[in-house]
Amino acid sequence: MKVVCISNVELSRDSSGKPRHNILPLTIGKVYETEESVTTSVIPSTNYYLIDEDNNDYDNKLVYSKTHFVTQDVWREMQLNKLL
Repeated sequence: MKVVCISNVELSRDSSGKPRHNILPLTIGKVYETEESVTTSVIPSTNYYLIDEDNNDYDNKLVYSKTHFVTQDVWREMQLNKLL
């Protein structure tokens, strides 16, 4: 399945509870090939994608929240709406 990155910022909190954001190794607007399900007991497969790490020549897959991506159809619609 192909998805497009719409966000590369992960919001979280540090150990003292202060908000922080991490920049993920993803490129906004780039199309990624993904495996839709990740089967582990810790990470629910319905909320995450398994994606090849960005800009690397070796095979290293990382788990990212689905909230950082949309399907190609949704991405096209978003781009068309910007033009109108």
